[in-house]
Formats: sequence, structure tokens, C-alpha cells
Amino acid sequence: MSPNHLEAVSIGPSAIQYQNSDMKTGKVHTLFRRVINIVWPDGSLSSISRVDVSNGPANIVTSLPVTSDFTHYSIEPGTLVWMDTNQTTLYIGCISVSLTNATPWRSPLAHFRDPLPSSQVKANLEELGRWVTLNSINPSGLVQLFPSLESLRNGTYLPPTNTDPVTHLAGQAINSLLPTLRTVDRTSIKESVSSLIGLGPGLTPSGDDYLAGLLLSLTVSSQLMPEFFELAHRDLSNTVIELAPRLTNDLSYQMLVFAARGTGSELMENMVLALFCAPKTGNSLLQSAVDLSAIGASSGFDQLLGIMSGASLYSACLLGTG
Repeated sequence: MSPNHLEAVSIGPSAIQYQNSDMKTGKVHTLFRRVINIVWPDGSLSSISRVDVSNGPANIVTSLPVTSDFTHYSIEPGTLVWMDTNQTTLYIGCISVSLTNATPWRSPLAHFRDPLPSSQVKANLEELGRWVTLNSINPSGLVQLFPSLESLRNGTYLPPTNTDPVTHLAGQAINSLLPTLRTVDRTSIKESVSSLIGLGPGLTPSGDDYLAGLLLSLTVSSQLMPEFFELAHRDLSNTVIELAPRLTNDLSYQMLVFAARGTGSELMENMVLALFCAPKTGNSLLQSAVDLSAIGASSGFDQLLGIMSGASLYSACLLGTG
């Protein structure tokens, strides 16, 4: 096989839509060692990734091995991307990616079943809290907020004096947001979300990662207890979609839109399922946390905090606590 020719291993449902649409040409949006992000004429994004990147709704995982990276191929932002007339090969500059044998990725959350009793969800939260304490050796992002999850849920959080500015602002916004989700106070929800979106450095700021995790967790909570969470989930989703375009970057906006629609990276979805569902082979609670927390400098931990926040709301609602 030519070093410039790659095989697609898996393809997300949104990427399949691009493949089957009339949008045959796009451009490279951003380029990293493991990922090429492509922007299409309608402004939507899809990704071509190395074999070690997680599946996701708009991701095409390729055969590019971990010993190589996309920066070796003379590709840069603005490089032309096009699909052949048979819609079986994608060309990105000098790289060709065959889509013929790609396995369609199915969202794990789309097949949610076997929910755990609320007492076990609470026990899972406690186990994850202990794991975070032992494994967040170099705290960054919102890691400092994990020990305060219960007080954040109840709106009684008081930030320590040594908290960094991003964590301080995020803590205040989350402390306001979580109680208002229980009462569905739309004005307060909007104020809190506007404080979180775009908060923090990086491609996906900490506030965005938190909200993405929270939205996926509430997706499950609203299925299990629609009388308590369906309206809150819908209002939060609509608010995020409304505010995100002007408050964050393109990549993070797409992550939030997918989360509002009930999907995200496979690692995030696996974490949600491990918290809420009976354990499946290869999807243990702590292994899911290990896998998710490895994302980025702090993104995985920030997403985990959001997921745990939603599960904490669900558990407290069922158990009548907090």
C-alpha cells in the first residue's frame, strides 16, 4: 500500500451524511498530529484521524499507525479536500482515504439499556470520586471541583481562596446551573451557560467540555426519569445551541451540538453507560474513566465532571437527597 493511501477503519454517521451528500469539496480546517479537521461548504466539520483516536459522530478513523502523523504530508489549513465521483475515496492534498471497507460507527448511547438502581449509580459516583482523588496528580482544568460535586449540585459551593481563575468562574457558574436545572429556571440556566461556554484555554475549553459531559449524562437521565429531566435537558440543549456559535470556536461548537443531540465521542458515551448501566465486558467503570481522562491536557477530566454532575442530579432525585 502506498504510504499516502489510507484505509478508513470506521466512519461516524454524520461523516456518512457528508459522503452521501452533494458536498463533494471542502477544505482543511485545522491539522494536528493525529487529526485532520475538514470544513464543508455548509460550515459543518468532519475529521480524519489516526488509528488511535476514538470513534465519534463525525469522525473517520483511518489506518494511519501511531508511529506516523498527519503533519508529515505537506497538508495545511486551506488544503483542498474532495470526494471522487464514486463517493468511495476521499482526497486530502496528497493523501487518499478509501471509504469502501469502513465500518459504520453506532452510538453506544443509542442502545442504552439495563439501567442500574439509583443506589448503584450513587456508589459508582463515590468510586469515581475516589479514583479522581488518586489519579489527578497534576490538577488542571476543573479537577479541583470534583470534591465539591455535592455542594455544587445543591448550590452551596464556596470556592477556596487558592482556586485558579478558570476554576473559580466555572465553579460559580456550575453552582448556579445545577440547582436551576432542577427547577427549570430558564433565565438562570441561560446566565450560567453563557458563563461556561468558551471558558478556559484550548481547542475545547473547560466550560465546553463540562457542558458536553453534562448534556450526555442528562440524555440518559431524561430517558430514565422524563418527568424530572426531560424539560431541563431540552432547555439546556436549546440554550447551548443558541449561545455557542458566538461564544466558542468551531470545533468546540460542533462538540456541543452533538452533545445536545445526545451523542459524542465513544469515550464519553462509554463513560455515561458505565455510570448508569449494568457493566458490560470491556466497559468497566474505572477503565472508562481511565480512557476518558487521557483526552487532552484536561478535556477528559472536565467531561467526566460534567457526566458525574448529571448522574449526581439523577441519583439525588431518586434517593430524595440534596
